[in-house]
Amino acid sequence: MVTLSGIVAEAPVAGLAAYSASKAALAAFAVAAGREFRRAGIRILDARPGHTGTALSEHPIAGQAPKFGAALDPDAVAARIVTAIVDGEKDLPSTAFVGGAS
Repeated sequence: MVTLSGIVAEAPVAGLAAYSASKAALAAFAVAAGREFRRAGIRILDARPGHTGTALSEHPIAGQAPKFGAALDPDAVAARIVTAIVDGEKDLPSTAFVGGAS
């Protein structure tokens, strides 16, 4: 199983408090559930990429979308996650996605 908690789980962002908190909770869930399900052979991988160049960040639920820095390339992010799955990794911190800016 793969979760995408994102960089905001590591570094909460002003103006995105609820979103940051929900992603931090997802990251904590992945750690705990990974330990609980390990004996059943279920592996959980949490990925925390930085801002990724998709249209999601351009459509806020309310107000104006926050300004983000350079976006990571979605294909590079996906490729890194697939590599982690194949290699049996359990955690992909934001630093695992460095160099994929578009």
